Amino acid sequence: MSQQLTLNVGMRDGHRFSSFFVTPENAELLGVLKRGFEQHFPQLFLWGDTLAGKSHLLQACCENYYQQGLRAAYFPLKTCSQYGIRVLLGLEDKHLVVIDELDAIIGQRDWEIALMHLINACRANNQPLLLASRTNPREMQCLVPDLASRLLWGPDYRVQVMREEQCMQAMAWRAHQRGFELPAHVMKYIERHYPHDIETLVTMLNRLDAASLTKGRKITREFIREVMQDSPAASA
Repeated sequence: MSQQLTLNVGMRDGHRFSSFFVTPENAELLGVLKRGFEQHFPQLFLWGDTLAGKSHLLQACCENYYQQGLRAAYFPLKTCSQYGIRVLLGLEDKHLVVIDELDAIIGQRDWEIALMHLINACRANNQPLLLASRTNPREMQCLVPDLASRLLWGPDYRVQVMREEQCMQAMAWRAHQRGFELPAHVMKYIERHYPHDIETLVTMLNRLDAASLTKGRKITREFIREVMQDSPAASA
């Protein structure tokens, strides 16, 4: 597999700053990223739980570079690691290097050494570097001590998971962004019958949006029951 094919593995359409629902807990970080963290820090580390939105923010940074005609390389290591450490080579021409899912390679000496060399190269080449993992970088159980120290070469931010009520607000906000509204009584129905985590709610919104466009119908409680009848998420 050529390196070029690996550069956009895991990129998802729509992961932009404008589609990231901002909570007070994450507002400072979003401001740092939107203004361009590289103006102040050569390296930045994001960490937090799986559904916190780290990958969304990383890909939004890449998209911001693309919009300026610049080159960004995005590596979700859980996927890319199957192609071997060579995927991290030859990045000298990139204006931004982004390493996601760092947890996937911690404990593998060859990958840790390769990542350490990449951090060194980015610093020597004045290339901004974004890193992300579920684990606080200070608590990483690295086999290579020099990697552990390099993960702290820049500031780190915890990306906070949205609370349940914020997830519901985010669903209504995303619907509005797509050009339709979810009335209060519909939101109450969803709140009573479906889990409130953002992954479930966004998946649900995608299904409802697509079905509504296909069938030309408004999203009502009856329509939700019809579209989501096969969903294991619905409560009895």
